[in-house]
Amino acid sequence: MHSKNKAFTLMEMLIAMTVISILMVASVPLITQMSKMKTGTDKNVTDCINQNTSTGWYNTDGAGATILPPVGTSCYGAVIDITYNRDSAYNPTYWMVVNGTTAQKTMAKQILRAACDQGGTKACDYFINECRLNGSTSSPYCNVTGETDISYYLHLYHHNYENKGATYIVEQLTDILPAMPTKLLNEVFYAKTVAPYANDNLAYDVAQPSVYIQACNNGNIEGCKKAFTLFYNRGCYQIKTNWPNAPSQEYKITYNGTTGASDTKYCNMNSLATAGITGCQVMTASQWAQTSYNDCYYAWRDSFNRTCRTLYSFWPEAPDGTYNLTPNGATAATIVPTACPISSTDCLVQGPGAVCADGTVYAGDYNGYHYYTTPSDQGMYYWGTPPNNTFTNVVSVDNGSGNTAILHNLSDPPDTWAPYNAAEACYNANDSGYSDWYLPATNELIALYAKKLVVGNFTTNAYWTSTEANATSVIAKSFNDGYATSYNKWESRPVRCLRKQFVVDPTCPLSGDTCADGTKYVGPYLTYYLFTTPLDKGSFTWNDGTAIGTTTGFTDQTYGMNNYTGLIALSDQLAPYEAALACKPLNDTSTYGYNDWYLPARYELNLIGTNAVAIGNFGAGSYWSSTEFSTTNAYYYSVSGRYDGSYGKTIAANYVRCVRRNL
Repeated sequence: MHSKNKAFTLMEMLIAMTVISILMVASVPLITQMSKMKTGTDKNVTDCINQNTSTGWYNTDGAGATILPPVGTSCYGAVIDITYNRDSAYNPTYWMVVNGTTAQKTMAKQILRAACDQGGTKACDYFINECRLNGSTSSPYCNVTGETDISYYLHLYHHNYENKGATYIVEQLTDILPAMPTKLLNEVFYAKTVAPYANDNLAYDVAQPSVYIQACNNGNIEGCKKAFTLFYNRGCYQIKTNWPNAPSQEYKITYNGTTGASDTKYCNMNSLATAGITGCQVMTASQWAQTSYNDCYYAWRDSFNRTCRTLYSFWPEAPDGTYNLTPNGATAATIVPTACPISSTDCLVQGPGAVCADGTVYAGDYNGYHYYTTPSDQGMYYWGTPPNNTFTNVVSVDNGSGNTAILHNLSDPPDTWAPYNAAEACYNANDSGYSDWYLPATNELIALYAKKLVVGNFTTNAYWTSTEANATSVIAKSFNDGYATSYNKWESRPVRCLRKQFVVDPTCPLSGDTCADGTKYVGPYLTYYLFTTPLDKGSFTWNDGTAIGTTTGFTDQTYGMNNYTGLIALSDQLAPYEAALACKPLNDTSTYGYNDWYLPARYELNLIGTNAVAIGNFGAGSYWSSTEFSTTNAYYYSVSGRYDGSYGKTIAANYVRCVRRNL
């Protein structure tokens, strides 16, 4: 009995050998097939593939809520193993994708798709690499088998997918696409605009301007060309517009779409304003050539950096420093590098346009005073009670405070046209706790107009002054084109009130004082101090005196140096421009120690004329400005009449008095 239990009988051995032989013969195809894999084996994978069915578990509805195989089945085990990136499952699955029959390839891809849906990164990487390496060169680039390729993920609906694999693929593509892999890039940009969910699928999430911006940053010339053509990266402002989440860093700014040539500069991307401001700081000649697409243009257009104050209002954290301001446009010639003490709370330090602690707006200096205005108009008013036709003789062009007081004191009776509504609106104002508001006189409103962009909130209408023209009309100044003309007193027009504080200049405190260097102090002008010579240079024509039919284009009304430098350089048929050239010898000989003398612009000349008596030694006639009025005329100022106008450029009787300015 014991020997029987210890060994097979002969018959038992023969039966056993027969069974083994049968099994070996039956398993030869599978053994041979698995030996070819040479990557390890996994029974769940082979069983699942051999079943050749995904009924009940392979979801194809495109919503991303994948249905897993039933727990305990070989397909479930295969999916779970690959989800956890187990090589023993992934390798044979991949082998089948490459080497299997058509049916085996389909099942293997379905296993990978289900595993990727659960977050299996190896499975997801397969779909990415398959497109990158083996995608087509024409559309649809990687859509090979519908639901078992990367197109499935790219077309998932943006708003309701719940798919770990899709999240992973989006993250990977975000990093990969700026390297510009051609087939993968083509598929992503193609998939974003075709169904399902065109322009609202996951492809749309990653097919963004940032791809080309980053590609350019990485040195990819094709990326630079594409970004330039699509207006993605011609400046920091454009980059921020097209890539809202762009980080603050250095960027390649493309300026040539044919060659992809670019410059590198730092962009602060905290906001559109900081992008434009910092982008404007370092502009190369090549970037300036982009005109309306460069950063300085956008910063000027959106009023980000027209003054220190506007810069601070858009970028409260901006450090003190020198900034490229764009007060009058955005060309290389109009940029004004300015030291901005932004951290100061003093509105005078911040400059015109700054909102003071009391809520008023600093409007600049004029005729020895700091001027302040309200943040908005006082309203629309008749100048006098309609239909007014009484001449009140309120005619000062510089003293609106005095004009307003006179008009306030007129009463009915005896003046049946009182009250004078525009002046009363300011006289009775108590904005910010002050009771010394008044309706500005003509020259004061001219000075306010010069600062309209930084002060802000003006209409394009003509604003009332307190300066009467005659019995029925009053001077008003258009805040659209800057012209001052007369309007009927019974018209309704906007009113902006002013108040002022006297300025004491420590060098020569009063207009007309002779300074230590021998020059004459004219007075504060805008944000500068204006100085002139003690004597005229003589009488001259504006041009060479022979004809008047040429337009020079030098029309700056606030800073004569811009006109002067252009006029003395002209060599056209009406050169030399005698009035401007009369100031040149002062620079050639560094008169009074300075070589920055020039023929004053229109409003600078008005200030000189206003203070002519205090300055002294003026002729009884008119004086030329450097500001061209038209093809035939240029602006002048009549000292005796205390008004400005325009004369023919060939008139030789006008005087010249040169000026310079200091901060």
